Amino acid sequence: MFPDNRIREFRKRARLSQAELGKRVGLHQTQIGNLENGTRELTFEWARRIADALGCLLADLLTDKDNPDRLSEEERELVRNFRAANDSQKALVTRVAEPLPIAAEEDGRKTAA
Repeated sequence: MFPDNRIREFRKRARLSQAELGKRVGLHQTQIGNLENGTRELTFEWARRIADALGCLLADLLTDKDNPDRLSEEERELVRNFRAANDSQKALVTRVAEPLPIAAEEDGRKTAA
């Protein structure tokens, strides 16, 4: 068995059948099923093609075990907005965000390092 992945989750979210996804990436329906079930190796190249077809990042196809630092959609939106900001806006956001881990520790909450 090969490591778990999230192909089925993203395929269903995209409302695609295994056959439809297979056509988009050049695989047969049964091969898609085998990838989803972990009975076929998910190579980097197939993962890249599948991620493109499903409109997700390649890293999103990994489970939490293999990608524990995956960003939520809310976190991605923050990153996109930060990247689109000008230098002064970035500096302001950075100043505001700096004390967040300290404030969380003071409140007794666990912080992600």
